[in-house]
Amino acid sequence: MPDKTNKKLTSRPPVVVIMGHVDHGKTKLLDYIRKTTVAEQEAGGITQHIGAYEIVRPSTSSGQVRKITFLDTPGHEAFSKLRARGAKAADIAILVVAADDGVKPQTIEALNHIKEANLPFIVAISKMDKPEANPEKVKKELAENDALVESWGGKIPSVEISAKEGTNIEQLLDLIELMADLNDFKADSQKPGEGIIIETNMDSRRGIVSSLLILDGSLKVGDYVLSGEATGKIKMLEDFLGKSIESATFSSPVLVVGFSKLPLVGEKFVTSEIPFSPALKIATKIGRFIEKSLETETDNSTVVNVVVKADVQSSVEALKESLEKMGAIKVLKAEVGNINDSDLRLADMGNAIILAFNVKNEPNIIVTEKQKENLISGDIIYDILDQAKIAIEKKLKPKVEIEEIGRLSVLANFRQEKNKQIIGGRVISGEILKGVKLEVLRNDAVIGKGKIISLQSDKKDVGKVEAGHETGIGIDFGEPKILAGDIIVFFKKV
Repeated sequence: MPDKTNKKLTSRPPVVVIMGHVDHGKTKLLDYIRKTTVAEQEAGGITQHIGAYEIVRPSTSSGQVRKITFLDTPGHEAFSKLRARGAKAADIAILVVAADDGVKPQTIEALNHIKEANLPFIVAISKMDKPEANPEKVKKELAENDALVESWGGKIPSVEISAKEGTNIEQLLDLIELMADLNDFKADSQKPGEGIIIETNMDSRRGIVSSLLILDGSLKVGDYVLSGEATGKIKMLEDFLGKSIESATFSSPVLVVGFSKLPLVGEKFVTSEIPFSPALKIATKIGRFIEKSLETETDNSTVVNVVVKADVQSSVEALKESLEKMGAIKVLKAEVGNINDSDLRLADMGNAIILAFNVKNEPNIIVTEKQKENLISGDIIYDILDQAKIAIEKKLKPKVEIEEIGRLSVLANFRQEKNKQIIGGRVISGEILKGVKLEVLRNDAVIGKGKIISLQSDKKDVGKVEAGHETGIGIDFGEPKILAGDIIVFFKKV
């Protein structure tokens, strides 16, 4: 991610991925946007498929030209691979749910992917032209899966659309631009280009042809490119319309000819005006194996990766031994010698701290500001370890905390089954939301814990009930039987 303190940063167009159930209109939405925006740029339309495309439209507020980049395949392999690594292939997601069909298992799966990638997103309720369209049913089902849209008291924007008739598509694009403005995506066009590989194949005429999505910086014909174990020199560059170009910058999807080996879909890439050093190529190869090992960790949030460099082997061993005593540490590399390209690349890929005792940087290497933040060096080993302890504590993911959001006074227990009870009561403080965790208090002592599985007000299913209102709730709760006079406390994660 770009350092927002960098004065060279400028706003960049958002990269958007569209996700949802297979039959809910993702392709029709993309086709409609493409035909009404992209087709206007070139009479011949799109001549080839490279996995992503740009649209250009005037801003409705200022008349300024705005760009949006769409990943062309919602279930794109690159997106899923990057998600697994904790990175983001996109800046914004559109979750498409059909108004005539509602939330389906693939919708929930897509929603989970969006949450895992920590993407801001918009709900597009599609197929509003259908007679059986029921957007309120969609909103209710989303609320049941912890996704409250704004009209239901949540923070997730939603828009009701029809790709068939073009209804509210412009409003959806406006929402994307608004979300981009709120998040203030930035990049530096003057730095070497970097991003992800979104497609790659072997062309019988041109050789290896790869689709790249530039997330930061710029690249041009003649630049050297590195992705995993694949390297090369850019011989040919085309935009998403198949037009030959000399250069491209951030948020642009481009087609590149020049890799000497097929890069892997989902891999990151970097570029340079000069050939990459052998050390960096080796580090990249090592880094890919490190990333694979990181993917198999049961809980990466509880492990901090470290690279150790020192002037003599005894110091290396002393640092390793001290680190192991701290716990929650994985030493990716520990060796004698100055800091080199290999160390920096490995630390970047493993999100690692570098501990450097009595050593310097190799001549001609460039240490970025971000890398400096993860570099601890000095000539007193105890000072290094003290700084390392602080850095490790900062990197460890904090424990999930919960906060009380509301309380209910039980008026009646309508039914008790094996693992379920139906309770009637009045909300006496805050609010209660479907799906949240709960504790049952009797005489101020906790007698059990559970979860809301259904929530009703005036005999209608709802997403939340506020203080002062009576409600009926179905809860996942076995024994003991909840009695009138008990207090139920509701919690959510923060």
